[in-house]
Amino acid sequence: MKKMFRQTFFIIAVLAAALFMPFQTKAAPGAVPGTIFPGYLNPEPETLVSTQTTFINGMFFTVDCYHDRIIYNDSCDPSLPLMQWKVMADDLNKPHSICSDGLIYMVVDTDNNRVVTYTRLITGEFMELQSFEGVGIRPHYCVYDAATASFYVWSSYTGEMYIYKRTSGFSVKLSSVKKLPILYGIYTRSFTIDGNNIILCSQGAGGLIVVNKRTFKIVAAYQVTDELGGVVQVAHVGNHYYLTTSSDRFGNQNMAKTVRSDSLAGFTNSAFYTDVTAELGGVSGIQVPYYMTDVNGIYFVRFMGVGGYPDCGSWFTEDMFGNIILGGKTY
Repeated sequence: MKKMFRQTFFIIAVLAAALFMPFQTKAAPGAVPGTIFPGYLNPEPETLVSTQTTFINGMFFTVDCYHDRIIYNDSCDPSLPLMQWKVMADDLNKPHSICSDGLIYMVVDTDNNRVVTYTRLITGEFMELQSFEGVGIRPHYCVYDAATASFYVWSSYTGEMYIYKRTSGFSVKLSSVKKLPILYGIYTRSFTIDGNNIILCSQGAGGLIVVNKRTFKIVAAYQVTDELGGVVQVAHVGNHYYLTTSSDRFGNQNMAKTVRSDSLAGFTNSAFYTDVTAELGGVSGIQVPYYMTDVNGIYFVRFMGVGGYPDCGSWFTEDMFGNIILGGKTY
């Protein structure tokens, strides 16, 4: 009863705030902070250029980028037909990524250059909480980092990391903006927090740049081979680093693949990495691997279909001997 009262009080408080508080930024057309999305069934049998699948609070989420929405499935069955998934939010323009601290869900609304936060109500619907505009140029990727209790958001064209912290309750604020001037104007799709470092994956720079998480000073840089030039993301899984690439350095998507190596330096020489695309499920025509998302040691990877092939996804990990364990597929 107390929990229900708190939830009801929260709904009333947020709706009142949406009407009367002077928010610094405005939501995209069609929604404002306080909007409750009805959670209708996903109308599409396939996703279109979906960039990420993840698992949060017992629910699967897929970022359906070119359908401008986030969809979710609370049946704990990632293979559920997509028209049985529900729409979390649809006031977006080419979203690329979602993350959560367990209470607040953050989405990068890429082509609106903004970040949006939501929470899930006890009735099951999602409600928009805050909207932050002017987040660099085309923010692409976000991660919640439990070690620093912070949301990290990367602007793909300005070389900037926007860091948000929860202030109290259901509110977050911009804590700081870390700048990496050498990546200003250079397309950089993603980052991975790896211990005390952050690995930035830059197609524009043709490689990987490693910075210290606290100071944002450069620790190392690796120029990947030409065939990996469309680098999307790196994940540290077990004793290996995995790298997804959407094309070679010259934009040929027939070269899209996932490879792994014992070290980041291994991606600079084809003799030191192995193609594992087929082992991860990207084998039907041209399916471009994109983001890999860590969920407690299980890694979800998306494959975007090209030339009529459907999007798909899979999840995997490694055993203690470095063997890939494929968990299954999702669509």
